[in-house]
Amino acid sequence: MNRLIALVRREFWENKGALRTTPLVIGGIYIAFLLMGLFTTAHFDNEMYTFREAIRLLASQPEELRAAHGYEVLLGSSLLFTVVLAFVVFFYLLGALYDDRKDRSILFWKSLPASDTLTIASKLITAMVLAPLIFWAVFILTQILMAIIASLMVLSVGENPWTLFLSVVNPFKAWAMVLASYLAASIWFLPLHGWLLLVSAFAPRIPLLFAVLPPVIFAILQIWITFLKTFTLNTSLFGLIGDWIANSPAILFVDMHDGQGGLSLGISLTGDFDHAVTLTNMLDRLFSVQMLSGLVVAAVFLAGALWLRHRATES
Repeated sequence: MNRLIALVRREFWENKGALRTTPLVIGGIYIAFLLMGLFTTAHFDNEMYTFREAIRLLASQPEELRAAHGYEVLLGSSLLFTVVLAFVVFFYLLGALYDDRKDRSILFWKSLPASDTLTIASKLITAMVLAPLIFWAVFILTQILMAIIASLMVLSVGENPWTLFLSVVNPFKAWAMVLASYLAASIWFLPLHGWLLLVSAFAPRIPLLFAVLPPVIFAILQIWITFLKTFTLNTSLFGLIGDWIANSPAILFVDMHDGQGGLSLGISLTGDFDHAVTLTNMLDRLFSVQMLSGLVVAAVFLAGALWLRHRATES
């Protein structure tokens, strides 16, 4: 266990730009846009009259409505963090085993008292647990700072931020839901993680090309052959991957119904699962037949990555 923890620490320090700096930059963007919005309002709004009236209108709404709206805002502000986290994990895993071969340091790392199994496990834990936790922690810090700034603005127009939203909205519920969605999505996308590690273990160069091109070629050939046989376009690998992303337990999309916007798990393009943002719906995905088949595929990819890692040399 101590060796695994040490390997995870190594992954963090070698990739702290992506794992630590990136979420901090996103949080800074949120704060910057909030301050820009406030300064713009103060510049054009005569004596903050419009802002004051908007706050009074919000205060006149029922507490239940303010609580529901605040909860949606807290969840919705995680969308940018979620999308960027996905890109960070994607490129981190793509280079996780490739970089050691590229800079010819693989023999040094293989000489240390840590097995290839532990090495791959540390990279999976970094991608599936450490990265989401760091993004989640920065997400919470960002929301706390935004709440402080918003409270000062509300106080500046003579209203009470505590009774307006601080005591009404339960941030812990929203934060817990975001964390649960991050961890559930890490498990849901385990087949993709396994594929990226497999590519990272064998790609001679440009691993992104090897990760994307084979599935694209296979899907195009699949569509072409099916069309020649049936003159119809049945579901291909493109459709399978699309459905997998659409059914993700991550909070990814703002769904519109009757003019009302609501957040959804994945993208509500399929009827395989309920897309409402609840813990039950996340667990439904993780204990489904789709997840079971995904775990089998992930096991094959990870076994291949481990086999290639065993036989890797600096050449």
